[in-house]
Amino acid sequence: MIRTYKCRVRLSKTGHERLGEIFSLSAELYNAGLESRIDCYKKTGKGRSLYDQYKELVQVRAELPEFEAISSIVFRGVLSRLDKAYKRFFKHGGFPRWKSRRRWRSIEINDQCWRMLKREGNKLVLKVKGLPRIEVKPSRELPPNALLKAIRITRKPLRTEVALSYDLPTPEAKPVSNPVGIDMGISKRLMLSNGETVEKRTIDRKKLIRLQRSVSRKVKGGNNRRKAASMLAKEWQRVSDKERDYLHRLTSEIVKMYDFIAVEKLKTKNMLRNENLAKSISEQTWGKFITLLNEKAESAGVKMVAVNPKETSQECSSCGATVKKDLSVRTHKCECGYEADRDLNAAINILHRGITIAGGNVTRMVGRMREKQADVGPARPRTVLGYVN
Repeated sequence: MIRTYKCRVRLSKTGHERLGEIFSLSAELYNAGLESRIDCYKKTGKGRSLYDQYKELVQVRAELPEFEAISSIVFRGVLSRLDKAYKRFFKHGGFPRWKSRRRWRSIEINDQCWRMLKREGNKLVLKVKGLPRIEVKPSRELPPNALLKAIRITRKPLRTEVALSYDLPTPEAKPVSNPVGIDMGISKRLMLSNGETVEKRTIDRKKLIRLQRSVSRKVKGGNNRRKAASMLAKEWQRVSDKERDYLHRLTSEIVKMYDFIAVEKLKTKNMLRNENLAKSISEQTWGKFITLLNEKAESAGVKMVAVNPKETSQECSSCGATVKKDLSVRTHKCECGYEADRDLNAAINILHRGITIAGGNVTRMVGRMREKQADVGPARPRTVLGYVN
């Protein structure tokens, strides 16, 4: 399995300037490669392969000294990025667009990465021909004997980061003894099948609104507008970093507590078409949560399954009967006598479906839940890990 470690870096002022020059050359090469593909198709009716453009790169580096001074591996990553854009176009649509020099912010290295990351005493240094000296500062210990598969250098509004992708062995699956189902919502961010909850995320937008208004008042193309846009981008990155850190802590806690996880397979893009709920849905970042949870579960040997969420709120988790109710009704009441929070009922149904997909015995699981409810009463929601903005 591939795991990526994001690290901060230390760069000199001249190093930042040099990195900016390489970004500009990368954008120039990307646009030239895109133009070459378009011209080839217009003249011959056929496309141009990645291998053909690699051969063109050899000629470009022989004629232009600014490209010759930089490792060809850097520019191969640029052409590979263009090739991926074309493949996405043929599969999903959306023709590749021209890239502005100001908007190009990353370098991808996918070949011979293990030769470029070197240890100098207590420091970890990234050395690539033509690039400035980059001192890597990992926030956690890197895998000692794993193969480094890819390096990505990214300039963000607040800092420059390096992402190191390693090929790690897949751990053995843990035996299932403590399963959980997770229902994702808006009033509560997460509801677990044992009654525990995670509070919804709310973004304090006062500063973001003020900075956005400042950008709107500036004249387009001016330096003041560019400065205001930079301040807005930095504030958005602070919000994003805080959310990413919280999701890492939340998913790590869930994976440590449970050895089988069932989640909903939601189509978020379709749900965002609802104008009234789109903002609330996007704030909860369900997609990022599922992605991180899946990565953490795979790394820990915890089995995770995605189930169809259809009518999980309408179906009674105790007897299986269908109880129709509107979204405004937040309590599930069934004729069998079972009464619970609507989201809790849905989370239990998600767990049942996950166990079924995994090949477990749902009947025994339901029996144990009924016995527990008879002894201690219905589960009451409580907060697992609150969100602090």
